[in-house]
Amino acid sequence: MEKRKFWTYENKIVALFFFSVGFVFFDRLAINYLIPFIQEDFTLTNTQIGLIGSALAITWAISGPLGGYLSDKVKSKKALLAFFVLGFSLVSLLHGLAASFVTLFVLRLIMGVVEGPITPITQSILAVESSEKRRGFNMGLTMNTGNAIFGSFLAPLVIVALANVFDWHTAFYLTIIPGIILAIFIQKTLRNPQKTVDANKSTAASTKKVSFKEVIKHRNIWLSIIVFSFFLIYVMAFNIFGPVFLVNVKGMSPGSMSLVMAAFGAGFAIFGILVPIISDRIGRKQATLIFGILSGFTPLVVLYVDSMALILALVFLFSSGMGVGSLVMSTIPAESVPVQYAGAAVGLVIGIGELFGGFLNPMLSGMAADTWGLAAPLIISSCAAFLSFAFSLFLRETAPVKVRVNAEIETVI
Repeated sequence: MEKRKFWTYENKIVALFFFSVGFVFFDRLAINYLIPFIQEDFTLTNTQIGLIGSALAITWAISGPLGGYLSDKVKSKKALLAFFVLGFSLVSLLHGLAASFVTLFVLRLIMGVVEGPITPITQSILAVESSEKRRGFNMGLTMNTGNAIFGSFLAPLVIVALANVFDWHTAFYLTIIPGIILAIFIQKTLRNPQKTVDANKSTAASTKKVSFKEVIKHRNIWLSIIVFSFFLIYVMAFNIFGPVFLVNVKGMSPGSMSLVMAAFGAGFAIFGILVPIISDRIGRKQATLIFGILSGFTPLVVLYVDSMALILALVFLFSSGMGVGSLVMSTIPAESVPVQYAGAAVGLVIGIGELFGGFLNPMLSGMAADTWGLAAPLIISSCAAFLSFAFSLFLRETAPVKVRVNAEIETVI
């Protein structure tokens, strides 16, 4: 009996994308944990804090779909990916040189341009190169767990520690190192997917010729856009204003705040892979509904629970809802269309989601915080999570195992 190798090409690119996506969100979310330090230097209002979050999101919303479309057209996806990874790391380093709110705002705009295409590129490659039974696992590990471990768990601990020992400028300077390493590995390890293979691995009917206009009219694409938009409103409002609320209203030290946010990140890391694995077996829609409803309780815990131990436990538990992120953002859209449109479909969902959840939401949440207090963004966060769950009820199933079973049942009937 032939012994199967663990270090297959599929596993290599999953590991590579795990770190790549992880450092994207490490750099993206790092500024949220540094806001209490930056606020002392720049005397930021809550509206300005929201604008900093919105700046990156608006350019991400534009570059995400364009990057996804471009990745479906270019000959070398790996060169494109390496370029963007190196680019966002360089811009992250430049954050450390910022001497005013305006400079920081402009750098966030540029950051969104170079970070936006990375997720559509990596997820469209995974849609092609993943084994059918592992597609949900691979996308969940890279998009959810990579995001969670680096962006939500390690970032608050590492970034806050560096800022305490040195300063917030130095914390940004060090982010260039992982980017250089990853760009080299992408060039050496990744190979460009073959279009002949793409058609065979599509979960949608790739033998039927369809136009991109037909793709964007697909029910699951528009539902994914709505669900992900509300999901992102929940995540961004919580990530941006949760740390500020804990320090300024709850009276926690930056160290204690980082533990709460790390608990959220730890739960995200664990459930971020468990939920997609479960979805490979019981279906994407079922998993989205079961875990999605829990997200709405996370901001409520920060608002109304005072015991530190209980906050940590409940935030960890309810962060399991974060596991649906990769499903509605990439897996369901990629499985709903012919794979030659996977990058564009994922990019479209991310782009419009970023427009509402990442761009408009932080600004409006910041204004709400200045008008009604820092509790307002957390209430907005909770309501958005419940709305995301509500629209998930109308999704059509795309998991290959469930689609085949349903097709066999219809054939018998």
